[in-house]
This record gives sequence, C-alpha cells and structure tokens, in this order.
Amino acid sequence: MRPRYLKGLLCGSLLLSLLPLWYLLLTTGDAPKRWQLSSQFPVGSAPRGVDFPSLFASFPPAPRCEPGQLLLILVTSAPGNSEPRQVIRSTWAAREGPAPPQWQAVFLVGQTADAGAAREIQREQQAFGDLLVGNYLDAYRNLTLKVMHGLKWAAERCRPRYVLKTDDDCFVNTAWLPAFLQEHNRVRAGLYAGSLFSREKRQVIREPSSKWYVSRQDYRPEEYPPYASGIGYLLSLDAAQRLLGAAERVRPIPVEDAYVGILAEEAGIRVQASARFAKHNVRWQVCNYRYLLVIHHLSPREQAAAKRSMLQARRACQDSLEVTRWK
Repeated sequence: MRPRYLKGLLCGSLLLSLLPLWYLLLTTGDAPKRWQLSSQFPVGSAPRGVDFPSLFASFPPAPRCEPGQLLLILVTSAPGNSEPRQVIRSTWAAREGPAPPQWQAVFLVGQTADAGAAREIQREQQAFGDLLVGNYLDAYRNLTLKVMHGLKWAAERCRPRYVLKTDDDCFVNTAWLPAFLQEHNRVRAGLYAGSLFSREKRQVIREPSSKWYVSRQDYRPEEYPPYASGIGYLLSLDAAQRLLGAAERVRPIPVEDAYVGILAEEAGIRVQASARFAKHNVRWQVCNYRYLLVIHHLSPREQAAAKRSMLQARRACQDSLEVTRWK
C-alpha cells in the first residue's frame, strides 16, 4: 500500500474514532446554551407542544403506583445522584408506622451517554422500583421534558388526588403535608401552589451564555406570567390534567417552572402563593416544621437533621397554634 494512501486511511480512522467523543461533548456539555431536546423540537420550527409519546421509555419498567392515592411526589434527579436518592429514601420518603401511607415518592431521571451509569440506574430500579426513566437525554435544559413526562405518567397511570413536584436537594415534610391536604386544604380543584417569584425575577433571560437562556423563537414575551419555583409546587389532579392539555399546544421552553406558569396561564389556572415552600435553607426551629412543607437546598446531613426536627415537632410543638391555610 502506498504511503500517502496509508496516511489517509490512518487519518480517516482517527476521525471516526473521535466521533463518539465529539457527540458526547456536544450533547452533554454545558457550553452550548441551547435546547438539548429530542429532534422533534428543532429551533425555529413551527410552534407546537410537547410530543408526549416520545418521552416514554420501554425499559426499565415504570414504578408501580396505587391508583387514587392522596399524594404522589415527583422528585427530579440526575442519573449520577444515587446518594441524594438514597438519603431521601432513608429520611422523608421512608415508610413509617404500621398503616400504609397515602402517598408515594418517585424519582424522575433521563437517559445518559455513560454506559456504566445506565447499568447502575437499571440496578437501582430493580432494587427499589421508584425510578421513572424517560426517553430523553438527562441534561439541565431538558428538565422541562423530565417534568412533563412525570406529570403525564402520574395523571394517566396513577391518578392521585394531588401531585407535588420537587428536586432531590429538597426536604418534603411528609409528616404534615398529607394530613394538611386531607384535613385543611380547601382548594380541591384547580390547585397550583408554591413559592412565587417577584415580577423583576420573571424577566426572560436573553443572554445565550446563561443556563436559563430562552430565545425569542421559543418564547416571544419579555416577562413570564406568575409561576411557582421549581423547588416545589403542588397540583391537584384536575390542574395537572389541564396543564398537560395546554402542553400539547404550547411550545416548550427550557425553563421548567416558568413553562408550568405559562401552561397555567393558558389553562386559566391562577397560581396560589404560599410561604410553606421555602426557597432557602436557614436555621429553622423545630416548631417551623409544623408549618413548612418543602425546604430547598439541604445536604444529606441536613436531610437527616430535618427529619429529626419533623418528627420532634409532633410532640414538642403541640401547644403552638397550627396554621391551616396555604399562606
């Protein structure tokens, strides 16, 4: 074989060998701040909603759920976040007492290009059965797809009376939330509640280097409608169904909680502001756990401490006035 042909063959082989690495960097890298969606949502296409059937993966199997239960908690997580998931299983999602709870926690994860991580996800699902794996690349700017997939699965397969969306760095007060919904909540239909952002924080970010960047092609207004922070928001089943109906015709954007607010406006649902959802983790006192329902940004050690405070509040704070309103 002639030397120049051999050299060309070696160069071609080298380029082919670099293609998988190039693809991985392109799809998982954080530098290109653009939609990392499936090909059915190309930038600049005609406006259309979420293609829900494409989000469902056939393997691993979806978690089991008891239809008609009081509350389903959807926890967004990343494939590599096995430690936060395990901490949640052993703290606020742990099943306590002899009576079966009326609620369930499920983790939402997407696909990963790491074969080892994918195998770990399969093993984790086999061991715990609480992972809902979607058919989309797990990336921050695909969080909208993750939540839409989770809501669709919950509304169609499980049909709980309420759905709470939260993140795996949040604490959910499972000692108070189910009882609050059962006994004190008076908004049984059209409920969308959480911690709202002020108007100045609802400006659409047009800077391409930001992870919250949204182009005018994806969303034309300069300000989002009122919406609840993604750290935790609660939906009644009928509200979730109405949001999903709107999502079939409203073009998605890569800012999950703002997109839910856009859907709520489209569906005629007014968001309920509630201080029970805390965006910041401060030195909460034990009796605060008779009021707070979701707390953001807890480390694994803080999750365990929060559970102790939650349980202690049952006994130590009985003389304090219990607030039974959303605010």
